[in-house]
Order: sequence, then structure tokens, then C-alpha cells
Amino acid sequence: MMDNDKRLQPRLAVAVNMFPGSQILKNDNLPLQTVLNNWVGVAKQSWRLVFRASTHGYDSGAFHRYCDGVAPCMVIGLGSHGEISGGYTDVAWAKTSRKGGYVQSERAFLFALNPANGEQPVKFDIVKKPYAICYHPDCGPIFGAGADLLISSNCNTNMDSYSNLPHSYDGTNAAHLTLFGDYNFTITDYEVYTLSSPAGSSNSGASHSNNQNQNHSTNGQAPGVPTKAKYDRY
Repeated sequence: MMDNDKRLQPRLAVAVNMFPGSQILKNDNLPLQTVLNNWVGVAKQSWRLVFRASTHGYDSGAFHRYCDGVAPCMVIGLGSHGEISGGYTDVAWAKTSRKGGYVQSERAFLFALNPANGEQPVKFDIVKKPYAICYHPDCGPIFGAGADLLISSNCNTNMDSYSNLPHSYDGTNAAHLTLFGDYNFTITDYEVYTLSSPAGSSNSGASHSNNQNQNHSTNGQAPGVPTKAKYDRY
């Protein structure tokens, strides 16, 4: 009968997986992928997995081995209570002659996709652009001179990761509790994605950045493992 003709039946909306392979943004969290893409400004752009801590290693060396020189990067962290927060940078973490250093960005941002305060997904834009990200060999990804978000080495077995938001990033409801529910926290897993192909301009495509093209702050040396006290002077 005509009623059974599948061609005449309404089509169900199919969620497009723009972060293929993600163990964090999957199933019920698929709609959050669209939120991230809209914030980057490329609504239907697909991403490529560069690094997953639970697969490639939780130590800082593993993060830098896979992620240094890669841009742009979307860092997606999973907290011990199910929080999903992280950051985006259009410039790469890159080793310099110094032990550590800041890298300037015009477009970097932090985000909380399911904020601890129960609000809707929220984005925190960079306000102190010279301190957008920080390279430090003893840490995973660092955003801001606060640090607004620091993911520690072996972040799944300690509470050395922390958020001093707002400092270099700010926005509605910005607070150190917003990203992962506390100042210090455990990250059970985190993923790093880069754009799978250029999307309209050379600035948005995935690339391995040349260190000479990075805009490092003249005050950019990171003296030892970052702590709140060391960064309050900025």
C-alpha cells in the first residue's frame, strides 16, 4: 500500500558527526558539536582527531609530541563529574629557545558546554591577547596567564589542573568554578582536534605552524610549572 512506501514517509533529522571519533562529544552530546562550530564561525566544518589522552598518553610529553605545531586546535576536556569544557586556539603550541612562552591570538576562546552552574553553553573570549596560550613542557594545554585553564600532566590521576577564569579570558558568568566545577579538578580525558581541511581561508585550515610566525609575548617566559601566584602580576 502507498502508506507503506518509505519514499512518502517523513525523513528523520540525522545528526552529522563533525568531530568523528570523539569519545566526549557523542550520543546525546552530538548537538554540542554544532555549538562549537558556530563559535569558530564554520557551521558545517569537520574536524580531525589529533590527540586523545586516554589513547596516546596523559603525560605532558605525549600532548606536545602530537599537538605542538598544529593549528587550529580545539581542546575538549571531560571532568570527573561529566563537565565538558575546553578551549580553541588558532595558533599553535610551539617550543622555543626558552623553557616556555606565551603566544598571542586574536581569536582564541574558552568554553563550557555544560557549565557547572547549569546554564546554557557559554563562550569566553580572549581579552588579554598576548597571553592567549602558553607553551610549557611540563604541562598539557594552557590557556591564559591566569592560567584561565591549565590541564596538568597525568591529569587523570591528580588535581593539579586548575582554572583561574576570568583573567586573560572573560565573558558572562566567568568564574573559576564555571569550567569544571572547582578551582582544582581532575580531567578524566581530553581530546584535541584540528580542522580536517581548509574552510574558506588559509587562516582557518589545519596546519603545522612555523615557529617564526608565532607572535610570542616579550614577557612570555613561563618560569616553572604555572601557579596562580606566579601569574597574578600580569
